[in-house]
Amino acid sequence: MLKTSLSKAVALSAFFISQAPALAADLAVEPTVTPARVVEDRWNFSITPYFWMAGLGGETVTGDNITMPFNKVIENLSFALMTSISAEKGRFGVYSDLIYMNLEGSKTTTATLVRRTIDAKLDATIKGFITTNSLGYKIVDTPSSEIAGFGGFRYLWLSTDLDFSLGNFSASASDQGQVIDAVVGLRGETKLSDRWSVAYYGDVGTGQSDVTWQLFGAIGYEIKNIDLFAGYRYIGWRFDDVADLDALDTYGPVIGARFKF
Repeated sequence: MLKTSLSKAVALSAFFISQAPALAADLAVEPTVTPARVVEDRWNFSITPYFWMAGLGGETVTGDNITMPFNKVIENLSFALMTSISAEKGRFGVYSDLIYMNLEGSKTTTATLVRRTIDAKLDATIKGFITTNSLGYKIVDTPSSEIAGFGGFRYLWLSTDLDFSLGNFSASASDQGQVIDAVVGLRGETKLSDRWSVAYYGDVGTGQSDVTWQLFGAIGYEIKNIDLFAGYRYIGWRFDDVADLDALDTYGPVIGARFKF
């Protein structure tokens, strides 16, 4: 009897020993959660303050062309605020861009009337507010490239104040206007290496203006959770008499930093 029990114990031990590798493999298999999935399940935010070295150009309602290069803009710039904010979760994103500028300048000259020299002076204040807001969806989402299509709106507000004096004669004029347009476009970023990348953006729209469009391209360098970038940006409008303008173009180099959290 004892011999039989001992034989059974040995047989059971041999069986369990032979099955040990399979049992260990089964115990090692656990549900895995990839890092990419974790990232997709939470919101990722960024804020991007930047400095746009923009020049101004356009056409007045009387057909006169106006040009103000950046060096003239910066001479007359009294205040500016420029920043972008984004929030992304998975393939979806919410984007907002804000620009506010206050330009104040004056010019004094002389004029000769009836053989007399008279002082002439012009004081001008131009205020502008531009915001573009949109909802996007990534149509390309790979480790090296992200490209999102988006739709939203762009709002422009302009105010102009002019004060003119010629000797004892003086006059003033002021006007303001606003337009809001629906816009659609593409925005994306492609990695060139672990730290270097290129970003690109383009949109076009219409509504209260005849047409508006924007183009942007930049190269960036990543330092931990901060991306430094430099590029070029252009925004244009064609409309009918907004603050005495039929056309407005803003363009120039842009530098900034994107903070990610």
